[in-house]
Amino acid sequence: MAFDGYFCVAVANELNAWTGAKVEKIHQSAPSCVYLCQYREGKHANLILSVSAARPVTAITTEEIAKPKEPTSLCMLLRKHLQNGRLTGVECVEHERILCFSFESADELGFLRKKRLYAEMMGKYSNLILVNEDGRIVRATSTADLTASVRQVMPGMPYELPPKQNKFDASQITESDFLALCAVNTEQPVEKFLVQKFFSFSPTLAREIAFAAAGRTDVTVGETDTEALYGALEAVLERVRTHRYEPSAVYREGKGVEYAFLPLTQYTGLECRKFGTLSELLLSYFAQKEEAVNLRSYAADILRTVHSVLSREEKKVLLQKQELEDCAKREQFRAYGDLLMSNLYRLKQGMPVAEVEDFETGAPVSIPMDPRMTPAQNAQVYYKRYAKMKRASEALTEQIALTESRIDHLESILDTVDRATELTDLDEIRRELRESGFSKGEADTGRSKKKREPLSKPLTFTTTDGLTVRVGRNNLQNDALTGSADKRDLWFHIKKFHGSHVILTTEGREPTDRDYTEAAMLAAFHSEKKGSTNVEVDYTRVKNLRKPAGSAPGFVTYETYYSAVVDAADPFANGKE
Repeated sequence: MAFDGYFCVAVANELNAWTGAKVEKIHQSAPSCVYLCQYREGKHANLILSVSAARPVTAITTEEIAKPKEPTSLCMLLRKHLQNGRLTGVECVEHERILCFSFESADELGFLRKKRLYAEMMGKYSNLILVNEDGRIVRATSTADLTASVRQVMPGMPYELPPKQNKFDASQITESDFLALCAVNTEQPVEKFLVQKFFSFSPTLAREIAFAAAGRTDVTVGETDTEALYGALEAVLERVRTHRYEPSAVYREGKGVEYAFLPLTQYTGLECRKFGTLSELLLSYFAQKEEAVNLRSYAADILRTVHSVLSREEKKVLLQKQELEDCAKREQFRAYGDLLMSNLYRLKQGMPVAEVEDFETGAPVSIPMDPRMTPAQNAQVYYKRYAKMKRASEALTEQIALTESRIDHLESILDTVDRATELTDLDEIRRELRESGFSKGEADTGRSKKKREPLSKPLTFTTTDGLTVRVGRNNLQNDALTGSADKRDLWFHIKKFHGSHVILTTEGREPTDRDYTEAAMLAAFHSEKKGSTNVEVDYTRVKNLRKPAGSAPGFVTYETYYSAVVDAADPFANGKE
């Protein structure tokens, strides 16, 4: 990404427009993202400081932000030190991808104190560090202890800048010195030459200068007119000196490729969008990426929980089946008891083994006996073992069915996580895990006094012939969707696989063949067989569905039904409401 030193200079210049703003409130939406709600001259705005490697954003926005219910410890500390204070300035640390936000706020005794908040936008080494006026660190989102060889970042330690690099300041070099430097680096690509020899350059900006000078990005210094290269370099530096920025970003098929504080001409054939401010650029560019990153992160957390429980349940069912196999020996114990009882006249107490003949085959059978007990007592022992194993077998059969049902439920959750497209989908899946007892939470205890939040709306489509089709996003929604449907409506579900419940609203009339086909295709598409061909889908009237008491969310039974074979493709890709 092009969040380099010069981009930091541009951002600092833009954010300085809010110097003097009062910090009214502070929120934290992620471990590396803080929002400072500010007020200045009758205007409210949110200063976003995100030092995530995947989303480096320092921007001002007037849009509403998500406000977590419970503040983190870092959020509480920032409120203590910065809330009700004023932003006194924003500056870029020279030659670094570091923005320094200066504040003035009152301490516990009412004395004004100066605080600095450093936003270090350095990829995987990014950090947000609060520093006291004595230069010592108060708190950081990432710490490096005393064992760190270069730089210690710990509360109470003096704040230190990253070690200086052995590079040149492009704004201070003369043309003759630049040409001399080019003369001894002719074999280097221009991109590598600028990044390695000069401060503040990202590969993107270096390639843009190479493209402006030579019309190519892969050109070497020796292949380039060095005077033209110096001219292209000076043109970029002049933009920075005069703060003449043109925020722009390049997109491929709607996905961000790169962004910068100037037009990127090197990307030919791609969509280039221009923005009024750098804040608009960053928020727009990373909005889609942030949602995708948050979705993956949140989904990964849910998947870890599900896989952990699933692994435990699978081990459990294996042990239960092994115990059930052991219980199969119970018939032998009953046979031993019968043989001992029928041969009491031949047996005596003290015999370690009873040698008898099998009733059916006449084959000799050796039955171990306890010499301390009579033959009749030994027979009763075998009968009791038989009865115990019989009871255990019946209980194990029920437990195996229950465990396999839980495994099937967990596998259906994995399918819904895989098909989730919004954070609300994952929130409802997490709620399902709690309510089903797979993860801890208030829903498990039954003592929660909080009102249950309503479920999100199902996906809604309109068939070619005008009927409404609704598709559940997860198991909880499947239950709600099927439970609220009219008894005359049609229910669709992929056969023998996990998938969404699909309801075709009939409005009291018989749907057309095309209505049936499109609804069946949706049921196949919103399932674990998405993208397959010749998928079998069951369908029936809602009145034929039964929800067994105590069954898992999304589970129904039905006896009367029909089946259709369709391709698992979405016939309404552009018709979602």
